[in-house]
Amino acid sequence: MNVVDLIINGHLKDLLPYVYIMFGLWATVVGAVLVDFWSGINRAKVCKEDIESKGFRRTVSKMGDYWRIQVMAATMDIIASLMPWYNRPWASMLIALGVVLIEGRSVWENSRAKKSEAAKIPAAVRDIIKCSTTHDAEELLEHLKNGYGYENKSEVSDPDKGV
Repeated sequence: MNVVDLIINGHLKDLLPYVYIMFGLWATVVGAVLVDFWSGINRAKVCKEDIESKGFRRTVSKMGDYWRIQVMAATMDIIASLMPWYNRPWASMLIALGVVLIEGRSVWENSRAKKSEAAKIPAAVRDIIKCSTTHDAEELLEHLKNGYGYENKSEVSDPDKGV
């Protein structure tokens, strides 16, 4: 019996397996997105990047996009269930599998980024890159001279001398 017949004939108890399958698929998608979010936060910590609310907003937006796609797949499943051979929510399963693969790839990329050479850049180099004004650069240079034992100014390039 298809989903539409179960609803029309009032056999809602027989509809529960479909509801459980759909709930499981949707929970799996939410879980995959949350694992990716966790992975992104972990990567940012390892790479000493700022953790901002932008990542959380992107995750919430991504969940909304996936939810809309899943609603469309569920609609396709309901329509397709009118065919006697269509006995499971195949479209929803396919979408859930696709989302898990996409998020799995993202987790894998985050894992690779944690191990990359970029993650091993010393804090001093990262600070140099972040300097946006001459004053910031001079301040950082002074910090490096004091913090890393530069006693002799000739060891550090002087922009006024062109060295």
